[in-house]
Amino acid sequence: MVGLALVVLVVVPVFVVLDPAAPPGALDDLMRRSGFEHWTYSWGVATGVWTLLAVGVAVLAGMFARGRLSGILAGIGGAIERPPAWSVAAFMGLLGAGLTAAVALVAFDGRTLVTDASVNLLQARYFAAGELAGPPLAMPEFWTMQFMVQTPAGWVSQYPPAHALWLAAGFKLGGPWIAVAATMGILGVFSVLSFERLLPGRIAAARLGALLAVTSPMLLALAGAYMNHATVAAFAALALWLSLRAETGRAVWALAAGGAMGFMVATRPISGLLIGAAVTAGVWLTAPRQEPGLHRPWLLRRFASWALGGLPFAVGFGWFNARFFGSPLTLGYTAAAGPSHGLGFHIDPWGRMYGFTQALGYTSTELLSIGRGLFGTVLPVAALIGLYLLLARRLGRGERILAAWALLPIVASALYWHHDLVFGPRMLGEAVPAWCALLVLAAIGLSRAGRRPWLSDGIAVLVLIPLVYGLTAGGPERVVRLGGRAALVPEITEPGPSLVFVHESWQDRIGARLAARPMRLDSVRALLTQYDPCRLEGALVGAQRPEEVVDRCGRELAADRLGAMGLTSYVWRGDLPGLGGSGVLWTRDLGPEANARLIEAEPGRTPFLVLPDSASAGLVVPYQMGVDALWGPTPP
Repeated sequence: MVGLALVVLVVVPVFVVLDPAAPPGALDDLMRRSGFEHWTYSWGVATGVWTLLAVGVAVLAGMFARGRLSGILAGIGGAIERPPAWSVAAFMGLLGAGLTAAVALVAFDGRTLVTDASVNLLQARYFAAGELAGPPLAMPEFWTMQFMVQTPAGWVSQYPPAHALWLAAGFKLGGPWIAVAATMGILGVFSVLSFERLLPGRIAAARLGALLAVTSPMLLALAGAYMNHATVAAFAALALWLSLRAETGRAVWALAAGGAMGFMVATRPISGLLIGAAVTAGVWLTAPRQEPGLHRPWLLRRFASWALGGLPFAVGFGWFNARFFGSPLTLGYTAAAGPSHGLGFHIDPWGRMYGFTQALGYTSTELLSIGRGLFGTVLPVAALIGLYLLLARRLGRGERILAAWALLPIVASALYWHHDLVFGPRMLGEAVPAWCALLVLAAIGLSRAGRRPWLSDGIAVLVLIPLVYGLTAGGPERVVRLGGRAALVPEITEPGPSLVFVHESWQDRIGARLAARPMRLDSVRALLTQYDPCRLEGALVGAQRPEEVVDRCGRELAADRLGAMGLTSYVWRGDLPGLGGSGVLWTRDLGPEANARLIEAEPGRTPFLVLPDSASAGLVVPYQMGVDALWGPTPP
């Protein structure tokens, strides 16, 4: 049934259930159009020529090879199996770390692509400075940003703290890229070691699965952009290896497996719980019962050690939540955006309805995008794996655990209102290693399912050609294209302490002032969505009638005539708000009258302003020059 569901959701354009009348830019509209794009990419006329070529090559190769190709592939598999596990694991670790460093430093130039990463990096900077959070801001409107929460205990990220702590270690060692390179190094090493134990007798398949994981364009992009999905994937591979070692070793292995799962939960709670349970408890619950009389005590001891290993992370995470958000069980997401941030079908924090129709349509689009997102290939990966699940006579223990790792996040994602395809189906990013291993198993299994040698060869070629093309051309091209989204950083040439004002849009400036009241993120979004900016401007300044703020609104609107920038991408790079320093302090431009208060509070800093420039990262100019260019003469 799982295999059938995967095939149907990829072959049938289920995404058409999404509202065709949704406004342009609405999530229903974006996911519906993305669904059509990916469905056409895999099945439509746009790829007809490529598909016919691949089928032709596959048939010809199969007919002329007459089974010899299978022999060649078997020989390659034997060569892959020969090196000792430790050398292959070391190679995969170095490969993963090296590719991630290249993506982070070269393709993305050390920059962030989305707000999530910028906020985690800002939190990591506070951790690296020895602080649990930034101090409560005296003038929060200059720095308030999406996903940061202003609390009495401090200014803190809404995200669980483990990933930020990992990035903080990278900052201490020389840069956050070191942390994400280490993440993919861990993934490479323990994907090899865990997959080999999980798939005994199929060492070549295990190693190829690990290779696909460390070369997956989506996972490399997530890691290189400092996102926390790759961190969960790496610690899942580690937890799987530790739990497999615990089967034949001492209880300390189960203790460590519990710790690895605890780190996962303190990074991404829902996927950490689901995947962590699959790769730890799932391993022990499916262990062969060679001695039934001893099985239950063994299981209880392992589970007790596992719980003990995760306890410090549970206590620390709960204490962090209680300190900043009021309760051990209150996550930062809820503190920032309210209870509508949680799982289930309801009105989401943006004021949109998320129901069964959206869950079905979004899931279909995400499954369609797996081949292109994970591997840059035309292959309908989810459909291939679904077909394998349909045809397999029985699944081994390893395949069942991999399937749980791959598919449980889909269930969680279907119950969660937020979806996007910036990196690909990133809500499935934590499960990339499992999808990679399953793809290898599916390719081998479907090839062997051919009744005739030429058919087996044809299936093998049909899978290999688009996969190799995707990993060598399509995938890297997607990563490079993503690098074009990275926020450029204006160049500051003046030495000494400085205060650099970044000009955001009028709507963003209003949102920051509302959030500084303070106001919860879902309320801010609702107001910005439902009301004209001028009406909100009037409310903020206490105007009784619209005509009282006509001139002010005109001035605010005119200030955006050169464009706007985003502050979040820059704050983590300079002096931290509230902690002083002698470098660049990035802040928000709120207009000359409001800015004057901050300039007076920072007398030791030279003020500058960044003029938006569509052709560059922005032009840093002396403050008064920038004010005159954007805001015009200061009114009396």
